[in-house]
Amino acid sequence: MSERSPRSIRSIPETPGGTRGPDPLMNYTLRPEDMVTERRLGEGSAGTVSKVKHVPTGFVMARKHVQCDPNPEFQRSLERELKTLDRCHSPWIVTFYGAYMDGDELAICMEYCEGGSMEAIYKRVAEKGMKISEQVLGKISEAVLNGLVYLHKMHHVIHRDLKPSNIVVTMEGQVKLCDFGVSGDLVNSLAETFVGTSYYMAPERIQGGKYPVQSDVWSLGLTMIEIAQMKNPFPNNLSVFELLHYIVNQAMPSLPEEETWSDDFRDFLQQCFIKDFMKRPTPEQMLRHPFIVASSQRTAEEVDMKAWIRGVWDHDATLQTAKAV
Repeated sequence: MSERSPRSIRSIPETPGGTRGPDPLMNYTLRPEDMVTERRLGEGSAGTVSKVKHVPTGFVMARKHVQCDPNPEFQRSLERELKTLDRCHSPWIVTFYGAYMDGDELAICMEYCEGGSMEAIYKRVAEKGMKISEQVLGKISEAVLNGLVYLHKMHHVIHRDLKPSNIVVTMEGQVKLCDFGVSGDLVNSLAETFVGTSYYMAPERIQGGKYPVQSDVWSLGLTMIEIAQMKNPFPNNLSVFELLHYIVNQAMPSLPEEETWSDDFRDFLQQCFIKDFMKRPTPEQMLRHPFIVASSQRTAEEVDMKAWIRGVWDHDATLQTAKAV
C-alpha cells in the first residue's frame, strides 16, 4: 500500500451529541514525525495503542500501530476498511481521524476516550470493592447495541471483535465502540492463534461457519456478564481447546442466583446465549428487549453516566453517591 492512500483518509471529530464539529487537523497531513507519545494505553495481538499528541496542533488522540501484510489482497482490503472507518459518524462509534504508514506498520489515529475501556473500568471498580449497578449496565448495553445497529444498517459492517477492551467511555459518560473492521477481522487474520479473541467467539464462528450479525450479540452477552461480575465467567483452568469445546457444547455461565439481578437482565443474557444463531436475536431486535427498553426510558438524571465515570477514576464520594451506582 502506498503511503498516500492511508494518509489521505481523513475524518472530522464529533461532539457527544453526534454532530460534526470543526476539524483541528484540517490543514495537516498526519506524519509520524509530528506525533509525540504521551503514554502507552494497551497492547495485544492486534497491535499497540498509545495516547499521542499531534505537536503542530496540540490535539490528543489514541494511535494504534498494526503490522501490515505485504500481500496485495490484504492491502486492498485494508484500504477498503479504512474508508469504511472514515465514513462512520455516530455518537456510539469512536471517531477515526486518519492513518499513515510508520515504517512497516500502519498507524491508525482515533478519538482518545479518557474514561478508558470497560475492561480497565471494571477492574478499577473491583479494586475499590464496589460493583457496577444494573442501571449502568443497561446504559452500556444500550449504547453497544445502538453502535452495532449503526454499523450494520449504515455500513453493512459486523464488529467481529466485541469485548470489554473494545468498549470505551468518554469523561462525559458517552459509551463507544472501537476496533471493528480494520483492527478486528483483518488484523486477526494475521494472528495465528485463538488466544484472547476465542473467549468471546460465538459457536458458529468456532465451528468455521458464517459470521452473521447475531455473532456480535453472543459476544455482547459474554462482555456484559464479565463486566457485571468483574471477572471471567468461564472456569479458569481450561486450555484454549477445552474453552472452545465448552463454548460450543456446554451451557453458558449465568449470573449467580443469590445476587439481586433482575429477571429482565438475566433474560437479556439468555437471549444473547442462544446457541443457534438463526434463533438468536439481531442487535436491532435486542434493542426491543425489556431490559433495554427500560434503560432507554431512564433519564440522564436517573442514570448519570458522567458522574459515574468521573467517580470511577477521580472522586470516591461521587462513585458512592451518584444515582447510577
